[in-house]
Amino acid sequence: MSWLYFSSVIVSIYLLLLLIGKPDKTTADKILIIWQLFATLHLADLYFVISGRYHQFPYLLGWSGVFPLVHGPFLYLYILHLTAKKKPAPMWLLHFLPVVLISICWLPFLLLHPQEKIRVFDNGLPAFSYLAIFTNITIIISGVSYITASAILLYKFKRQLKEEFSNTEKISLNWLRYLIGGMGIIWLFVVFYQTPQTIYLSASLFICFIGFFGVRQKAIFKSPAPSIGMETEKEEPVPIAVSQPIVVEVPAARIKYKGSSLTEVDALKIQEQLNELMDQERLYTNPELTLGEVARLLQVHDAILSQVINSKFDQSFYDYINSLRVEAFKKVVAAPGSKSYTLLSIAFECGFNSKSSFNRNFRKFTGQQPSAYLKDQYPSS
Repeated sequence: MSWLYFSSVIVSIYLLLLLIGKPDKTTADKILIIWQLFATLHLADLYFVISGRYHQFPYLLGWSGVFPLVHGPFLYLYILHLTAKKKPAPMWLLHFLPVVLISICWLPFLLLHPQEKIRVFDNGLPAFSYLAIFTNITIIISGVSYITASAILLYKFKRQLKEEFSNTEKISLNWLRYLIGGMGIIWLFVVFYQTPQTIYLSASLFICFIGFFGVRQKAIFKSPAPSIGMETEKEEPVPIAVSQPIVVEVPAARIKYKGSSLTEVDALKIQEQLNELMDQERLYTNPELTLGEVARLLQVHDAILSQVINSKFDQSFYDYINSLRVEAFKKVVAAPGSKSYTLLSIAFECGFNSKSSFNRNFRKFTGQQPSAYLKDQYPSS
């Protein structure tokens, strides 16, 4: 089996090189590269121990208690930077404090002469037995904590999507779900069935999975919204034929609906401008429309616009735009000559970008499938 273990190290190195060569790398990509590097070293360490080749290469001995601690923080930080519109504060480096502390605790062993290190390791690390137990407990706590925190972060982001985008069909979160799930499976082995073989095989598959899908992963927030971890030039608002823009003071952080500085008068004015903009420009027909684009056109903070849509329409941005698309569809099919077009082509013309999205939203806002709606409204057609 040693050849299989060795081949997984080679594959991990290959994927690391692919990640390094990925064009237009975001901060999330750079975090993934560092993670893949540590993961490759972790695999190499396991390979030398399982194959017994640590006698020829003892330099990674002792790091088995350190490498597992880096995976939880890297998982959380990768998801955090991939899903954040703005670059998170540098305080995230504190996540690696346990890694530093455990490394310091193992220094007496790590600094041993290579031959002495082999002798102590072969004897079962008698002087470090309590430290090994403490390290294992720390690894389990770290793994469970970061898997849970990552799952919560992804759940919150999933809810946030509907406040930012009018279409979420192309934003797949499956890769991140698999990432969290894969890490969870490995930790189950660590807690309940910890053998060198199971740990190595599960870790090998997971690390190769990270590299393969990490190469393919693209930024979620694209222009005109800033790319993840990348600063972009600010765009000037595009003039539109609406009333004078409302100027509302907002803090740098995203404003919360409770305790906001937005007054009722300002909210009504923004609502009026928004209705006017949608009637005149029919922005909802753009399948890729985002909250940021509409906010720039109205020259208001995106948090303020989101607040207005939530409070005045009792909808998320996603639902607000798709309700307008549904209403536009109903108007088009009611017009003479609409029978010469398919329902799907009309739906695309109104801003939907897939049949599933159209059917799902139409049923949500009318309680009927499009075909059933047409039969009820126009029985003779």
